[in-house]
Amino acid sequence: MGKILEGLFDQKGPSKKEIKSIIKRTTKGKTICYVLLTCSEPSENGNMDVEMKYEGEKWLAAYLIHTAQGVLEGDEKE
Repeated sequence: MGKILEGLFDQKGPSKKEIKSIIKRTTKGKTICYVLLTCSEPSENGNMDVEMKYEGEKWLAAYLIHTAQGVLEGDEKE
């Protein structure tokens, strides 16, 4: 997972072309869906801008998010 994320984040965020290139390079072009969540640093009042981009079927993106939440909560193995 670290290799997929390597170099994705900079000040302006990755372009769609950069994301596709990294995913294709790391998965050998077999990816049918991805979800990218990004956030800004918190402002002085504690608010953060959160952005989500996905490509692929909406139901599959929802499944990926649901599964990732389980992994983060320790419910499922990585």
